[in-house]
Amino acid sequence: MYFEEEQGFIKQSLKVEEKIFETKSKYQNIEVYKSAELGNIMVLDGNAMMSQKDESTYHEMLAHVPVCTHREPSRVLIIGGGDGGTAREVLRHLDLTVDMVEIDEEVVNTAKKYFEENKDIWDNPRFNLTIADGVDFISGCEDKSYDIILVDSTDNKDHANGLFDAMFYVQANRVLKDDGLMAVQSGSWFVAMDEHKEILKKIGNVFGIAMPYRYEMLSYPGINWNFILASKKYHPTADIILQRADLIEGLKYYNSDIQRAAFAVPTYVKKELLGIAKN
Repeated sequence: MYFEEEQGFIKQSLKVEEKIFETKSKYQNIEVYKSAELGNIMVLDGNAMMSQKDESTYHEMLAHVPVCTHREPSRVLIIGGGDGGTAREVLRHLDLTVDMVEIDEEVVNTAKKYFEENKDIWDNPRFNLTIADGVDFISGCEDKSYDIILVDSTDNKDHANGLFDAMFYVQANRVLKDDGLMAVQSGSWFVAMDEHKEILKKIGNVFGIAMPYRYEMLSYPGINWNFILASKKYHPTADIILQRADLIEGLKYYNSDIQRAAFAVPTYVKKELLGIAKN
């Protein structure tokens, strides 16, 4: 039995044993598949969001790259991230508190039941969960109230559309402190370059630094996927805090060398992003 996912011109199959859960929430269809090789796989509206084997790559890169670039972060806002993985990684830094805003409570409930690796975050005193629309939440935040914002969203469609709107990035800039950072999920150079460029352009219109970085996900079509780091002050390779990056316990993928390498851009991508990326 195979779970199949199509992204652009790529169709990928993952071998699974069975579907062990399915529900329809107010916002999306949620499935969990059991795989001998990948562990449990969460699927939202037909797209694989995480598997237990490689979810650490995604969550470590989204969380630790901005956290280890900022000089003295204390307060982090996660938009989305209902599976809990990004919050888990941020909370490895004992000096940080996390506010997470997830629109779909059923994603949280599913994660609690089928992804036990994140079980310790839900009752962590440094973690606060709000079930709400992230766009509405951030528009109500006070100016300069967060050090870091992490946008851990699904693809740009339906209920997630607002997280890719230019006004959202304007609001994020307002809510971040003067040395604040933001990292956002931004698709794939290889699968959807035009979409990635559009996100990068919108962010670059608001932030002084707007740089894409990459990570490899076996469970995502095309394997090579990307985040964008937006910064008001700190540069992700020049200002990386080595003492912070290389002392994190329990990691599987991230380290300071990986952070530096992740911002190396292939030649064909450099040509595509010329005049759009800001570093």
